[in-house]
Amino acid sequence: MNRKGLNSFEAFSLSFGGQAPFTSMITYGTVALQMGGTFLPIATIIATLIVLLNGLVVYKLSSDFSDEGGYFTYAYFSLTKRLGLVTGWIFLMYAFTYAGTLIAGSIYILKSVTSQLLPDDVLSIPIIAFSSFLILKGLNVSVKYSEFVSVAEITAIVISSVVLLMKPHHTFQLMIPQDIFLVTLFAIGVPSGYGNISPMGGEVKDAKKTLGIVTVSVILTGGLLSALLFYATSLYGTDFVMILKENVSFLLPYLFFSALNGGILGGIAYVIAMSRVIYAMGIRKMVPTSLSYLTNGRPLNAELASIMFYSVLLFALIHFLGVYTTFDLLGEFSMLTYLLISISADISLLRRAIKRSWADLSLSFTALLVSIIVLVYSIVETSSPVINYVLALFLIFGFFYFEVLELAKQTRWRYD
Repeated sequence: MNRKGLNSFEAFSLSFGGQAPFTSMITYGTVALQMGGTFLPIATIIATLIVLLNGLVVYKLSSDFSDEGGYFTYAYFSLTKRLGLVTGWIFLMYAFTYAGTLIAGSIYILKSVTSQLLPDDVLSIPIIAFSSFLILKGLNVSVKYSEFVSVAEITAIVISSVVLLMKPHHTFQLMIPQDIFLVTLFAIGVPSGYGNISPMGGEVKDAKKTLGIVTVSVILTGGLLSALLFYATSLYGTDFVMILKENVSFLLPYLFFSALNGGILGGIAYVIAMSRVIYAMGIRKMVPTSLSYLTNGRPLNAELASIMFYSVLLFALIHFLGVYTTFDLLGEFSMLTYLLISISADISLLRRAIKRSWADLSLSFTALLVSIIVLVYSIVETSSPVINYVLALFLIFGFFYFEVLELAKQTRWRYD
């Protein structure tokens, strides 16, 4: 892997860029603002605290593990091989759905600003192609891109918030929505974007120290900035994009640029994270070992497999469902899978903390309890039961795949 390693600022930029806060607000926030109204800023603070709990768990685990694989590695060594594989399996779905949500959000932004005449799938081709091209150019190019886009997104959020708060607006009137947990689930979408950096432990300098600091910094920065802008927009109504168009029109070219590139960067960061988990699983022979081969210090085969999977599946979804439905469905999927991998990390720390640290034990138990509660209520309030069915089938297939893998190994040993 890259032995030079990313410094703390580069790791922060890539993780924060993967979070793509401004684009996430347009994707997750557009749906959440319509459901939650003025409750959304409060939901975002709650969501940030929930994500921070799980981020602190990752902080603790990353101090024990600095290899590639992130959540997969934590579960593989702290729990069992089976749970490690299933966690890696779920992470791949999380990485795709989060990347897909942000890329679909970029296409939605492009469609809302440019001509409505072009079909969604035609608009998706240059966005998917450009993000794939940057991934193939290598990590250094993606990091430089992330440093530039991250600053642009922070600036866009701050300026938009200040302008909206300075203009005459309605007084804040709290509205309590019916689906509180579903609103909170979508609000989790912004700060939870930190998850792309932990699978890249082997490519970060002093990873045992840096990963934890970057994780907490990204969660707090993204969560608090999004709460600020959600509060500012909720004073004007529930149509996030229209509010920006009508009240921050002089900044629209810059906002468009920031959101479009932020979504592309988020997709890039998570496809890279996906490839590192595939690479780590390949090393442990849970996927074809050819996916663990290195080319000039990078897992090129794993990257190519990730790009192919992400490009084909995302294009197919946009073609058949349209871009808005795609980012709506993938947004819910990504948050449910985020909670599942967080639960796996919580259990990993819980097991390691027994007889070792009361502080870690309390942290992991609290994070586990909160994540389970939010997951259960979110599944109950999910907008479409199809999401729950697909998620259940995906988990069952993961366990089935492991059993087939073990059976194949036993058969090979018998004949050897």
